[in-house]
Amino acid sequence: MILAGLGGDVIKIERPGSGDDARHMAPVAEQWSAYFVAINRGKRSAAVDLGTPDGVAVVLRMAAQCDVFIENFRGGKADAMGLGDAAVRAARPDIVYASLSAFGPRGPEYAKPGYDALVQARTGIQSVTGEPGTSGARAGVSVLDMGSGIWTALGIIAALFERQRSGCGGRVDGSLYQTGVMWMAYHLVARQFTGRDPEPQGTRLGAFAPYGEFATADGRLLIGVSNDRLFGRLCAAVTRPDLACDVRFRTNLERVHNREVLDVELTRILATRSTSEWLELFDRVGIPSSPIQTGPPGGRGPSSSCFGTRSSPHSARCRRSRSCPASRHRCCRSSSRACAPPPAPCPALVSTLARFSSPSGFMKKKSTSWRGVES
Repeated sequence: MILAGLGGDVIKIERPGSGDDARHMAPVAEQWSAYFVAINRGKRSAAVDLGTPDGVAVVLRMAAQCDVFIENFRGGKADAMGLGDAAVRAARPDIVYASLSAFGPRGPEYAKPGYDALVQARTGIQSVTGEPGTSGARAGVSVLDMGSGIWTALGIIAALFERQRSGCGGRVDGSLYQTGVMWMAYHLVARQFTGRDPEPQGTRLGAFAPYGEFATADGRLLIGVSNDRLFGRLCAAVTRPDLACDVRFRTNLERVHNREVLDVELTRILATRSTSEWLELFDRVGIPSSPIQTGPPGGRGPSSSCFGTRSSPHSARCRRSRSCPASRHRCCRSSSRACAPPPAPCPALVSTLARFSSPSGFMKKKSTSWRGVES
């Protein structure tokens, strides 16, 4: 979807009949799955039976006329199907071949399947997420699915740039596991410093204080203070300049060490005004803060409308128009694929064997600067 947003013509390969499993993930309305809509905007679909030699031949024929080939199978499956790096590169030597799996291209867990939540547990993300004193929780969004996609897209762009320079294709490997280890970098290094396993901290963060969620007179807000200058500004804003001079709170390290005492003081102060009053004050003096937003308002704020982060992905294909966040990046010369709807729901997907029975069949598609096929 990132590549489609940057102007790529992305063709998604789905199984004939039922299509991608994501089409059937809840909730579903008018044959549209919320999960599928959210992650497939801007793509086109081709229904191909990859369990048959003819189906594999079709995909290789498509790959021969594409710039990028992306596979998202467990380790070894693409090779077993005849769609591994060597087979695809035989069809087009300068192609960028990208593989995104649960555990990467090598190692003892190479062939294991994995979903976002499973790899969150495996990499330790679950152990540092949630409220203090608990056994942890899955992050509320699919951070590894989305993060791994971002890393892979970045690698693909770099490989395309290298191909433009050298004329040679390349391979890009990404995995949920590698992304999870990278997301855990601070906690892994901190453990080496302290000798203690990281634990869930709720909205707090061990690196600095005050940082986290606080109750107000009518709700809750989150404050982030990452240095001594901001802390001094916060103390002045809440008319407690004495806190900035308190020996327990003068530096960030002292505030982290005495976090509980400081949080008690701030909780008492912040409970005296409404959330909107505090946010107005903090915005005026430059204190990083935010309301605790629920799902729908999070996409309707001033920043969302300014950057155009919501799009109506399939209004022409269903009775009721719905919207989802658009990509945050913009490319002034990219095509309109960024705002295009996701591929039509089944049973609109039909076999494409006839359509791609010859090389000219694929070229009847619209011309674009570059293409990619995703299996």
